[in-house]
Amino acid sequence: MIKIIAYDFVGVLVNEKDIELSDLESKFENIFGDNYSDFDYLNIAKKIIEEDSIIIKTTKDLINKLYQIKDKYLFDKVKASYPTIKQIIATNHISYIRDYIKKNFNQKFLDDIIISSEIHKIKPNNNFYNFILNKYKIKPEELLFIDDNKINIESAIELGIQTILVNKNTNLENEIKIKMLL
Repeated sequence: MIKIIAYDFVGVLVNEKDIELSDLESKFENIFGDNYSDFDYLNIAKKIIEEDSIIIKTTKDLINKLYQIKDKYLFDKVKASYPTIKQIIATNHISYIRDYIKKNFNQKFLDDIIISSEIHKIKPNNNFYNFILNKYKIKPEELLFIDDNKINIESAIELGIQTILVNKNTNLENEIKIKMLL
């Protein structure tokens, strides 16, 4: 029985808008993701521009400019159908994404936000998934992990975690309902 649904962020809950980025924004966007910490991100970004305040402001502005929400009410709809299920976001990203998530998703239906740069673990490493399992004291089969990256899905499956691989045609609400029936 599934107790927690963990959603990846980019490609699952949001898409990147097809927009023109400045040279600086493109460079910063290319280093989002697989960072064990914001410190790592800042160190890489400092090779581009040295001033922390400019890096942080540009990064936050870029996050707000770049992402487009796929279904703003997904958490609400899933919670209406499955009121006892916890819903979390579990993403490889820098912590600056937290403000965007809090501003754009209904916190009433979102139970937690797990960001790789804050826990110093990244997908597809097992320690990322084990962090979730240990934090919530659940068995692998009680976690439904949703991601658009096949490697992340395969890693979760190896641990016995239930999964949904998202592509551009996936109706996530329907896929969740199907998984819940199994």
